[in-house]
Amino acid sequence: MTVFSIVAFTFGAFGVWLTIKENILCWPISLVAVIASVIEFYRQQLFGNMVLQVLYLFLGFYSWIYWNRKRYEYFKTKSVNPKLVFQLILLTVIQFGLYYYLLIILKGDMPLLDAFLTASSLTATFMMTKKWVENWLAWILIDTTYVFLYSIKNMWLFALLYFLFAVMAFYGWIKWKKTT
Repeated sequence: MTVFSIVAFTFGAFGVWLTIKENILCWPISLVAVIASVIEFYRQQLFGNMVLQVLYLFLGFYSWIYWNRKRYEYFKTKSVNPKLVFQLILLTVIQFGLYYYLLIILKGDMPLLDAFLTASSLTATFMMTKKWVENWLAWILIDTTYVFLYSIKNMWLFALLYFLFAVMAFYGWIKWKKTT
C-alpha cells in the first residue's frame, strides 16, 4: 500500500459520494484522486488505466465547468435517450479496439481487460457528465470488473476502493432514479 493509493482511495470515495449528491465539488475532489492514480497505475504498468486517469483529468475540468454553467438552468438527472444506446455501445467498442491495439504495442499488463475498462469508463464518464441515470448501471459493471483486475494485480486498496465504488454506484442509481 502506497501513499498514492491511500490518497486515491480517500479522495476517490469522497468524490463519488459528492457525485451521488450532485454536488459540484465532486469534480475538484476527484481530480486529487486522479493525479494519485496516474502515479500508481504507472508504477503498476497498467498503462490503459494510467492514460484513462490523464483523460479523467481533462474530463474532470470539463465536467466541473459544464456543471457550473448549468447551475442556473434546469440540469437534473434524466434517462438516456434509447436512440443513443446503440451509439454509446458502438463508441465503446471502437475505443476498445483502439486501446487494445495501443496497449499491445506498449506491452501493457492485461491489455484486454485494461482496454475494455478504459473504453467503458470513458463512456460512463460522458454519461455522468450529462447526468444520465444509467451511468450508474454502467459503473456497477465497470467497478466490479475493476475489483477483479486489481485483485489479480494485488492492488488491494484499489480493489477495495472499486468495490466501494460499485456499492456507491448502486446507491447512486437508486437515488438518481428517484429524481428522474
